Amino acid sequence: MTVAKPLTPQDIYVSSAFNAASSSSYGLGIYVDGDYLLYSITNEQHEPLLLRQYKNRDGLDFKSFMEAVWQQDDIMRKRFRQGQIILELDKWMVIPAEYVPEGQELEYLQAVYDIRYPQAYAPRKEILKGSGVAFLSWMPKNLQEYLQVRTSSFTIYHASHRYTQLSRYLLQTHLQHRSYIGLIWLFLGSFYYVLFAGQNLLFINKFHATTAEDVLYYVQGLHSLLGIDKSEVGIAVGGYSGLKSFVATMMYRFFGAGYRDLGKLYPPPPTLKEVGLGMEDILHLSWVGADSAG
Repeated sequence: MTVAKPLTPQDIYVSSAFNAASSSSYGLGIYVDGDYLLYSITNEQHEPLLLRQYKNRDGLDFKSFMEAVWQQDDIMRKRFRQGQIILELDKWMVIPAEYVPEGQELEYLQAVYDIRYPQAYAPRKEILKGSGVAFLSWMPKNLQEYLQVRTSSFTIYHASHRYTQLSRYLLQTHLQHRSYIGLIWLFLGSFYYVLFAGQNLLFINKFHATTAEDVLYYVQGLHSLLGIDKSEVGIAVGGYSGLKSFVATMMYRFFGAGYRDLGKLYPPPPTLKEVGLGMEDILHLSWVGADSAG
């Protein structure tokens, strides 16, 4: 097993109301992409109490990185009321659930990806409840076994599933005002774009971006390819990234009345706003729109 040096936690936000001794009444949301682990602790009202980040500075594999954080972080090891883990696994796809009988996930993934050592990986299938859409992903077996031991009571999502789930919730509750609804979910230097036509998922994919112009290029390029005029699209921006405010400004200018500000739907506590964050930054880590049965 790879031995890691102690990692340095970066406490991005700590509320004065946070009490580690009350963890059994809190929810824990963890996002891991291999390079970073970000976690948020929220109360029953979905208000953030703690936002902490670790960087995988030693280039550890997924499982070793999570174990290094687990061993070091005494808060994350506490018992929580709810827990979810969002994994950014590279090999994934979306397909109608009816096309993928149990036990055939491997065949579909291997049709798309060149997986040289399939015995070292375990396929996963996550179905978006009430939609008939399945998210297939490919997880290292040692990570699967690790999560079964450490976080057996947690809900585990592939990032594409969680962002689609949250997007559909927002569409159904707040964003029904255009023929097409698009949601941009940023995480550091990448983003998912989730596009709905009415209530139906039309498109989801992940892109890399270094500027707000990059994000607009990919989003509007897709719209043009599909023959969708910008006046038909309602759009919103969320996620954790230094680009978020720039992307939100650009989308507001480009889409005009079609832009919807998630920060107005979920006003942040004043202390969170003081550190330059809104609820839309960490909405994916809370239990807003989550359904553990999905």
